[in-house]
Amino acid sequence: MTALTLHDVAVSRSPLGIECEHCMRHVLLTRAIVHARAGDTRTLEEVGLHCGKCGSRNFNVVRLEKPSRRTAFMRNL
Repeated sequence: MTALTLHDVAVSRSPLGIECEHCMRHVLLTRAIVHARAGDTRTLEEVGLHCGKCGSRNFNVVRLEKPSRRTAFMRNL
């Protein structure tokens, strides 16, 4: 998978799941949180996305289209 850009976040209809590879923290990422705009080609890594718990910059991105998947993701299921 190619790196996710702010454009991808901006045009996504649902939040994205971010999982820290170091501490396994799960968060939902919306376009408002990262101030994403259509046409912005910077990647999440380039804008400095990092874990608020441990500070790691290594993370996995999960597309969460259905509300049930969002709930399961946040519960670590």
